[in-house]
Amino acid sequence: MVSSACNKVVKEGKRYRGLNPWQQDDYQMLMFLSKGENAINGFRNHDLRKWLYRESEQSGKDQQKKYSGRTTRRIKMLRAHGLIRKVPRANRYVLTEKGQKFSCSLMTASALDIKALTEMAA
Repeated sequence: MVSSACNKVVKEGKRYRGLNPWQQDDYQMLMFLSKGENAINGFRNHDLRKWLYRESEQSGKDQQKKYSGRTTRRIKMLRAHGLIRKVPRANRYVLTEKGQKFSCSLMTASALDIKALTEMAA
């Protein structure tokens, strides 16, 4: 299940790259998704943009449009992988069951200490 989100996917003739949870940008995005407040209310493009690009709040209108476009492409990628879905008649997105499992497994894996696991296994 986790590996399926890490592979590229084709939806409606468009290709979307796979997620790389150990890459800084993708890791930050998945950390944002795993926050509890997003599970309750969902999130908007603006919320994700503020999390990923903190400098976007002090930039000009042209720069904010650029960051908003980047965020939109990330949201499309997450939707293509089935990790989030759009809330009907609202500009909000929520995690799917697959997205909850993926973000939970990522948080668990990033919190584990490899040396301690190796000692426990031996």
